[in-house]
Amino acid sequence: MINNSPSSDHRLVISRIFNAPCPLVFKAWTEPEQMRKWWCPQGVEMISLEADTQVGGAYRFHMTSEKGNHIAFGKYTEVIPNKRIQFTWQWESYAMPDSVVTLDFEDLGKTTRLTLTHAGLPDEEDVSEHSRGWSSLLEKFDRILEHNEIKF
Repeated sequence: MINNSPSSDHRLVISRIFNAPCPLVFKAWTEPEQMRKWWCPQGVEMISLEADTQVGGAYRFHMTSEKGNHIAFGKYTEVIPNKRIQFTWQWESYAMPDSVVTLDFEDLGKTTRLTLTHAGLPDEEDVSEHSRGWSSLLEKFDRILEHNEIKF
C-alpha cells in the first residue's frame, strides 16, 4: 500500500456547492477538453494542459500571468468516479515533494459539494497563496458551469 499522506501539517480545505449534477462536475475535472475551459485562476492564461486522468497517469499544466510562467505537474494517485480524485502537486519552479490535492465529490442530487484539500504545503505563506489560487479557480469553474459550457 502506498502512503500518500504528506509529512507537512500545512494544508488548506475549500468546500463549495456547485449547481450541477455530480457526474457533470466530475467530468469537468477528468476530461482534458473540459478542463481547458476553466483550469487556472482568474487573471492567468492556460498555455497548455496535458492530463491522463487515470491512476498512475500524469498531468502538466503550463499557465502564464503578469508574474511569469507557472508550470504545475504531478501524478494521479486515486480516481473513483463521481467520488474522489487525488493527485500529487509540484511546481516546476520549486520543489513541493509532499504536496497532495484531494477532491471529494458529494452528490446532492441536482447540486454537488466539492471539497478540495491541498495537504503537504511547505509553510503558511504557501497555504495562503494556494488558497487564493484554488478559490479563484473554483470561482471561474462555477461561472463556466453557470453558463452551461461543460456538456455531457
